[in-house]
Amino acid sequence: MIYDLHEDIAHYFFSGRRPDFDIDDEDRQSDLPKLRRAGVDLVFASIFPVAATYGPTGPGNAAAVGTKSLALEMFKMLYRLSERHGVHIVERVADLDREGLKFLLLMEGADALDDPSDLLLYFRLGLRALGITWNLDNKFGASCLSRKDYGLTAYGEELVALANKLGVILDLAHASKRTALEAISASKKPVVISHANAASVHRAARNVDDEVLEALKKNGGVIGITAIPSLTGERGTVQELVRHAVYIKESFGADILAIGTDALGVDKMVEGLETVDKLPAFLELLKEAGFSDSELEGIAYRNAKRVIEANLS
Repeated sequence: MIYDLHEDIAHYFFSGRRPDFDIDDEDRQSDLPKLRRAGVDLVFASIFPVAATYGPTGPGNAAAVGTKSLALEMFKMLYRLSERHGVHIVERVADLDREGLKFLLLMEGADALDDPSDLLLYFRLGLRALGITWNLDNKFGASCLSRKDYGLTAYGEELVALANKLGVILDLAHASKRTALEAISASKKPVVISHANAASVHRAARNVDDEVLEALKKNGGVIGITAIPSLTGERGTVQELVRHAVYIKESFGADILAIGTDALGVDKMVEGLETVDKLPAFLELLKEAGFSDSELEGIAYRNAKRVIEANLS
């Protein structure tokens, strides 16, 4: 059994006509046949409500425009996929034990919220995980690409408190260091960093440093190590990704490790883990690197399940 803490399924279909999700497309990083071959039981299915506009340095710069309409359309897309292909949407702890593949709906960045109370509405729509930022600063917190790391705002503190109250998992992927540390400190429940790697192994704006990882350990949360080539190393290989897992285990313990591929959200995944059906082979590489069977079970799903249960209960 495997849990994947980040796949951009809705964004993939939103970007144009594609083969349906039940078709094993050799040019696609993830689809139902690949997920089932890998034994993936649950996917954090991302709602990514960010559009591109003309920015200060030219066309193609991302900016949070039209976010609510985009968010609602992606909710509809995921529910349509659910209905069409029999994928269950997780809303409560008991749903984790249902047979077959499941989606847990994650919003990547809180830009589609005008204020914290909007989370009440999205919760009613089935949202169960929320990123405070994407790569853009917003009214809730500074992002990993912020030119001035102002951390978690007062609105952000309200959002953290409401998420805890409702049972919405906080996701700190893409958050700045200060935002991450302050959100972890404010949260009464364990958080996730759904798709990132260790900055001590490979320096990148999206990767997280040891101080954040230590705070995550104390919080009881998890980091989904990710198959994004630019976050793994100079060569972008699965062997480099193994190095991240080994470093985090040796420095902070295997209990904070999980998987967050970012499938369908990047042009390509790391060499050796180009598609999600190669996740079992990745776990075998971790075993060769010295991970025990119990630790591998934790990375595959048990650590993430612990965090989900703590939030949804």
